[in-house]
Amino acid sequence: MKVEVTPDGAGLVSHAGSALLAQVADKCGLTRALSRELGPLQLRAASHDRGRVVRDLAVMLADGGDCLADMAVVRDQAALFGATASDSTAFRVIDQIASQPEAIEWLRTAHAHARARMWELAGAPERLTIDLDATLLAAHSDKEGAEPTWKRGYGFHPMLAYADETGEALAGELRPGSAGAGTAVEQSAVAEAALAQIPQAHTRTSSCCCAWTPRAPATSCWTGVATRRSAIRSGLI
Repeated sequence: MKVEVTPDGAGLVSHAGSALLAQVADKCGLTRALSRELGPLQLRAASHDRGRVVRDLAVMLADGGDCLADMAVVRDQAALFGATASDSTAFRVIDQIASQPEAIEWLRTAHAHARARMWELAGAPERLTIDLDATLLAAHSDKEGAEPTWKRGYGFHPMLAYADETGEALAGELRPGSAGAGTAVEQSAVAEAALAQIPQAHTRTSSCCCAWTPRAPATSCWTGVATRRSAIRSGLI
């Protein structure tokens, strides 16, 4: 097969690579899992599928967008992405998720399901290191929770957990900009959420799972999390 790459010509479309993200989400079952978990938010049968709306929002963000108006980039490429929700519909979906206390867990459940499927298809890492740390996120306008940061900026200070070997985002907690680097309680909560994202089949194998953080409180918090997890797996609690 011969592949020719050219910067000009007829029939070209921009952002074509973004379509691969949507296709991967569909292939690994993420879109379907999101649709299933967010089913309670579906107002009527004819409305936009909530799972597809969340998928398209994620694709828009990955493509460099930073506001709902940037959904136009996805919407204008119907041949690649299919029917895409309007800005107002996407806003209502975000508002529905934010107003439902259980919705964040629905999203996490969908992500865990897709991760298990992806590891089944592509193979799981032999060793998993959870990188746990806080990071500053600038806000250029007055948003809910945005506050001055310790670096004299303005925005948020979320606590995040990533899989170091694969680069996967496992968990996160949005915090105001004035939040500290992270207490043991905050780090423990995010560590627990990150561990819940690891497919159960791999938590019972000999694969090594450890955590890394530059913050001292994490030493005691991770020991507590690991002890509880070990006891649960052993059937002690």
